[in-house]
Amino acid sequence: MASPPSAPRAMTRRPPLLWDVLAEHLEEASFLWTQRERAMGSPDYTLPEVEAGDEARLRAHLDGLRVGGAPVALRLLRPALESEEPGLVASAASVLLASGEHALVLERWVEDAERRPWLRHALALCEREELDAPLLDLLPRLEPALQAELLDVLAFRKVDAGPRLERVSLADTEPALLAAAFRAARMTKQPVLVPWLRKGLEDSRPLVRDAALGTGLVRGLRAAWQACLRLATQGEEPRLAMLALAAGGAPADVETLVQALGTPELRAEALWALGFSGRLAAADAALAVLKEQEPEEGWLALHTFAVITGFSPEGVFMSKAAEGDGEVAPPSGAVSASLPAPEHRPGRVRVVEVSRWWAKARGRFDPEGRYRYGVPWTPEALLQALHQAPMSHRPALAFELAVRSRGACQVETRGWCGHQRAQLRAAGALSLERLTRGFDGWMNS
Repeated sequence: MASPPSAPRAMTRRPPLLWDVLAEHLEEASFLWTQRERAMGSPDYTLPEVEAGDEARLRAHLDGLRVGGAPVALRLLRPALESEEPGLVASAASVLLASGEHALVLERWVEDAERRPWLRHALALCEREELDAPLLDLLPRLEPALQAELLDVLAFRKVDAGPRLERVSLADTEPALLAAAFRAARMTKQPVLVPWLRKGLEDSRPLVRDAALGTGLVRGLRAAWQACLRLATQGEEPRLAMLALAAGGAPADVETLVQALGTPELRAEALWALGFSGRLAAADAALAVLKEQEPEEGWLALHTFAVITGFSPEGVFMSKAAEGDGEVAPPSGAVSASLPAPEHRPGRVRVVEVSRWWAKARGRFDPEGRYRYGVPWTPEALLQALHQAPMSHRPALAFELAVRSRGACQVETRGWCGHQRAQLRAAGALSLERLTRGFDGWMNS
């Protein structure tokens, strides 16, 4: 006897896409991507604030677009790559990359010079590891300028470019490519030839020299440390060398920076670096600058003094309206964070109040100690500062951690905040003994 026919299976239908909601997701993501990018270099935000604010909302909107699948990519995301709005381009590219459309975004990055910075930003932040192999495969086929950009993306993503770096010629290479190769060398697990780095340290072009200097310090090369001693007061663009002396130098090195305050063209850079030294001598020097009659660097000196001592500058700085106040610079589309320039704000400081406070507080500071906001500096304090410091401070703090950990912990301060927190947790498990010593004590010969 034949069995009765089975009932047809009920078909599972996907709910219809709400295109107005998806369009709103894309519009909001565009705005928040731009807001987040500005916040990553701001003196007014900390890592937890960015993560809980603009970044959390941005990621929610990106997820809302990604779950829409291929129809959303075809109807909204691909057309958005043609937009004139940087945030829209970056958001669309980010969702396409998260959906596996690597070839499309890479092709647009190569061909579209106008939108390339924001496509590059999306490539750097993409969380899919399977993107790394196509990036490495593409690298040797590009012209030098694009190779340089791609090397920076690979370094941001912590990808080892390996033997490709040693093929970069010191004599014939474009400065941007050579500098990018030196920066990428921080990530390689293969031994980097010391002569290669040494020649970079002697390069007359600051872009190339600083890239070699930063990598040499991270890899513990004594020649890089010795170069800092010279470049801090004699080289062009001394910011990186001054920071190294401030963060890892002996009292005599800090005194070198204090003496540089007497050179007008070096004063702002030296004041900025001294804030990261944490030394009593640096605080005294910053106060001495404040005592001058209306110094141009009044705000910077007050800020340096406050970062070391913990003095609250609120209420003692009388700002003046400056030309261009209220204008917001457009986002840069930068990948890795660079060391920020010293900040200037026009105004006057009530120096008498600062001096009166310091006369009472100075006695509790050890002349041999190192401080941040009045608290003794420790390895744990450095990690805590990378959680809690203003975003504009974090590139310098991350650089010190990278050097002191010999590259074991290199935090990209423009990366996703959750990734940064994970890297800092991992750093807490490292041996921290080297974090308490001057750079000169453990650099290789």
